Amino acid sequence: MTIYVDACLRLAGAIGLDSVAFVIWNVGTRSPTALIRDVRRNRAFFSGALRALAGIVFMTAATVLVVPTAIEPSRDLVPALLLSLIPALAIELLVGDDLRRLATGAMRSA
Repeated sequence: MTIYVDACLRLAGAIGLDSVAFVIWNVGTRSPTALIRDVRRNRAFFSGALRALAGIVFMTAATVLVVPTAIEPSRDLVPALLLSLIPALAIELLVGDDLRRLATGAMRSA
């Protein structure tokens, strides 16, 4: 496998992992005022903490996947991470609601 194919596959995997993290975090649809209101009322704090932890795990895995693609990490890591985060945000915007709906439907039927 050439270095270019390896880098493209790693970036594609990082985009997928980042997208999963954004879908778990519900980035696109949750308003900041609803978040503050839920934190003040201490509603769903445990599930929120689990979501935060799961999202951090996926983001960390994506970062670990991207690190070998950076030739000089002090210079190339941030642009490589941005190449995976920006498309992941677009994917979350386009299909995030559908994925969350599928996930909650699968959890109810199980």
